Amino acid sequence: MPERVDVALVFPPIRSWDEPRNFPTGLGILASVLRNEGYSVAVIDAKGESLLVEEVQSALKALRPRIVGIGGIVTTYRFVRSLTRFIKAWDPSIKIMVGGSVGGSIADLMLRKNPVDAVTIGEADETVKDLVPALLEGADLEAVAGIVFRDGDDVVWTKPRELITDLDSLPLPAWDLFPMENYLANPVVGYGRDMDIISSRGCPYHCTYCYQIFGRGFRGRSPENIIAEISELVDRYAVDFISFQDDCFVIKKSRAYEFCDRLDESGLDIKWSCTGRANLADEDLYRRMKAAGCVSISFGIESGSQEILDRYKKGVTVEKAKEAVRIARKVGIKNPTSFMLGAPGETRETAMETVRFCKDVNIPLQALMFTTPYPGTAIHEEVKALGLIPDEEAFIMRLGDCVDFTINLTDMPDAELLALRDEMLALAKADYRPPSTGSTDRLDRELYGERLYEKRRLQLATAAMQAHRQTHGFNE
Repeated sequence: MPERVDVALVFPPIRSWDEPRNFPTGLGILASVLRNEGYSVAVIDAKGESLLVEEVQSALKALRPRIVGIGGIVTTYRFVRSLTRFIKAWDPSIKIMVGGSVGGSIADLMLRKNPVDAVTIGEADETVKDLVPALLEGADLEAVAGIVFRDGDDVVWTKPRELITDLDSLPLPAWDLFPMENYLANPVVGYGRDMDIISSRGCPYHCTYCYQIFGRGFRGRSPENIIAEISELVDRYAVDFISFQDDCFVIKKSRAYEFCDRLDESGLDIKWSCTGRANLADEDLYRRMKAAGCVSISFGIESGSQEILDRYKKGVTVEKAKEAVRIARKVGIKNPTSFMLGAPGETRETAMETVRFCKDVNIPLQALMFTTPYPGTAIHEEVKALGLIPDEEAFIMRLGDCVDFTINLTDMPDAELLALRDEMLALAKADYRPPSTGSTDRLDRELYGERLYEKRRLQLATAAMQAHRQTHGFNE
């Protein structure tokens, strides 16, 4: 019988209706951290390999791990609940640690309702260096900063762990443990062989619907460190495109400029996309980014109503949001946008302001999601205080992608809210004036170059790609 693996990391299935796209960067870094600490590590990527629950269970039985670590977003709770019960029933000696928002945003519930040994809070990269040996040796978990664990009937929170100040000190993800070809074949934002990178952590803004696992302070990797990761991806996997998945890539403009300079100097033939923010739109910066290969900057507009934006504490005005879209178009950069419907206080009138916003700047409103109070967010606490979530676990068990309707936070009946969403989509579509095929084709050739342009044409011909890009607000 083969040796037992020290740690098996499990990435739960997410969005079963879609192909594997967003690489689980956090789990990939943890795998590298643990290998560097001398532990044997295996990964079971249920999303990346489209594994059934029974296949995940069989993989665990084959590995016979001493510790199972599960990380993911809170919508994977149902899977985590089922898997942890299976593990402890099969082999009670296996220790289980859970991280990500499925752990940190519901730590108390996770420990009270499930046979989990420890939950990591926030960044786990340093925490696992202390937690894994403590679990293996049966040591006192209270000495491990940044976790929550159960002691009899009590749930114990240890002292918070300080955030990592030098992100360059983190290793690159252990890509070799994941089904990379599955991710590379399904672009997130770009085309060709597209891979995610997270180049910073933390966001200084206070949007009520956002869960901040990395805190409020912005911490960025150095441009040199980012270029080193891109170079490695190009050398090992022939990557064509990088999708930066930061909360907001352009928060520190000087860093964005420097990244463009270093990318030019590197000679890498890479196109890339990133996340932006309407109040930070900057024509000069966008022109520099485009010259360095940036083809797309995405905005979460959320609403065309100033009243709703203020409720979200978005820190953006409607006029600034319109200006941001116009700037991106003036520069000639793709500008995917997303919106939400159903905030507390939302009315037909505020919803129609979103439709008017889309008409004013000519957006088809493809990505319209329902405002969903995910655990760990300010809006979740607000909704709980109103008594709209009487059973926390039952609510979390229902959670899915926010394209799906889970809870009504408005004063409208459910049927009226659902009909309003359909009406908004129809009205915005009717008002949308698409650019000519010729102008779109010219822009795409300019942005992507002939090599990627051809890959784009082939990939857009697939039904899965068309559905993905429509769902996520690509205005093409």
